[in-house]
Order: sequence, then C-alpha cells, then structure tokens
Amino acid sequence: MNAARAFPRPRRDASVATRACLTSVRTIARTACPTRDSRITQPDRIALDPIAAALSRELAARRRIALAPSDKTAAAVLVPLVAVDDGLHVLFTRRAASLPHHQGQVAFPGGTRDEDDADAEATALREAQEEIGLRPADAHLLGRLDDLETVASRFVITPVVGLVPDRYPWKPSPHEVDTIFTVPVSELLAPGAEREELWDFDGRRIPIRLFPVAGQVIWGATHRITRNLLDVLARVR
Repeated sequence: MNAARAFPRPRRDASVATRACLTSVRTIARTACPTRDSRITQPDRIALDPIAAALSRELAARRRIALAPSDKTAAAVLVPLVAVDDGLHVLFTRRAASLPHHQGQVAFPGGTRDEDDADAEATALREAQEEIGLRPADAHLLGRLDDLETVASRFVITPVVGLVPDRYPWKPSPHEVDTIFTVPVSELLAPGAEREELWDFDGRRIPIRLFPVAGQVIWGATHRITRNLLDVLARVR
C-alpha cells in the first residue's frame, strides 16, 4: 500500500525478538526469482474445501464493521487464502526495502481506491495484480472482514478475503514486493503464536500485538486484519 505518511520507526527489543517464532512458512516467490509452475490448483477448489466454503457463508452472515472514510483515504487489501494439502494457508508479502515508507514490513497486497474502481473488491484485485501478478479471474472472493482505520497513514482499509490458487506463477513487483510467503492457519491459531511486546517509538514504550513468523513480524494493520480473519475462522472450524 502506497502513499503512507511518515511515522516514528519502532525499535524492537532484541532479547524479545530472539524468542521462538512460527517456522512452518512457505516462501513461494521472491522478486529476483518468480515462481514458474504450470500445475496450478485453481480457486474452484473452494467446492472441495469445507472450511473455505463455511468461511464464505460466515462472512456473508456476520455483522461486519463498516467505516465511512470521512477525512481519511479509502483503501482495500486482498487477504489471500491458499488451499494446500495440510489445510488453508494465509498469503503475505514483504514490502520492498526501496519503498519510502513501511519498507520491509509484512503486508497484504492492496492500496488506495482509484476513481475507476467500482468497489473495494475491484481495488483489492487490481492491487493484487499489480503487486503479486494475480489475475482477477484467478481469485474466488469469499467476503469482507471488518474495516479498520490506520492512525499514521490515515487510511480506512477494507480487507477482502479471497481463495487463490496454489502453485501459481506469482510475479512480485520489484518496486513494491521483496517476497511472497504463506503461513498455515493452524500455525497462526496455535497457542503462543500471537504475543505482545513493548516497542520503542521515539522514546515511548508502546505494547504491540504481533505474530513472529520465521524471521518476519506480522504487526500493525496486517496483524489486526489477520486477527480478525482468525476470529472468524475460529467460528467455522
């Protein structure tokens, strides 16, 4: 997601950061080495995945939090789920180190809504195509999670959940994405997977909820969206 405003860069306590983290992570594409595999599992696998089908029904039936952008910028992200043999995985990206803001952070593909975008779904799919090379026709949209506001960058974000193919020819944008990786939902739901740490923001110690994932840290808006997804999934598993 671009157009973010600058904010104090957090400093994580090194003694805390070295503790055990999730390790069942698949790196499926890097900018310098895009995946090339013609054996694509198409997203119509939703018909064979009862959890994904139940999630779609739950997202349609639940009362979600919908926020008006007001003085903030409307944005959307795609929350990609991949049906793998060991269950559903969540797909994340790591933002390119060359970006002016939030460089190197774990994110979902997404960005600000364009005038030509019909809705949040159109924004999420357009941004996913630009950032990770996912064709809109290859995503099976399941529904929306709760809207959320960001303080520093002043976005109102609508997360759109979609089932995407496994073994896909991902093409990370070299200007926006360093790495694409997936994490099993079962690992994110495991006891101790989520934790709270005190981070230093320009001398202020602030508690941060996060998921440490094989050298990456899922925090901020990405953590909040992931937490929302897991809460919904917990009701359908």
